[in-house]
Amino acid sequence: MKANHIFLLTGISIALVIIYNAYQRRRKDVPVFIRKRLINNYNARTIPPFGVFITESQKDNKDLHKHEKTHWIQYQKKGLLNYYADYATELNKYGYDKMPMEQEARLGESDYCKENYTDCVRNGSSNTVFNPIFRK
Repeated sequence: MKANHIFLLTGISIALVIIYNAYQRRRKDVPVFIRKRLINNYNARTIPPFGVFITESQKDNKDLHKHEKTHWIQYQKKGLLNYYADYATELNKYGYDKMPMEQEARLGESDYCKENYTDCVRNGSSNTVFNPIFRK
């Protein structure tokens, strides 16, 4: 393929992501996709600008849906690049259990589980979900 074709396809792809992102940031509902399983044994993932992905076993878990919806709202407020930049920065600085964006999403958790979420998910004391192999 010629270089100018690659350049054109790249430009079109970027434009489509920008348009799609603008649409998703204005949606009132959260796009939810149910999957048999997710990578790395996750029960759910929010992947802006595409939506929330939840395993079949957790499709009726309202607390988990609320958790992921909070991440979707964070994305809508921050925008695509800022969401990922802030998430990566917080994860690197605080670690998963202590990062502010994750703690904000732990709405229904006890104070202990807001700070020690991985342990709570693994031992079953989390209100969101039980997964003994979470984040291993």
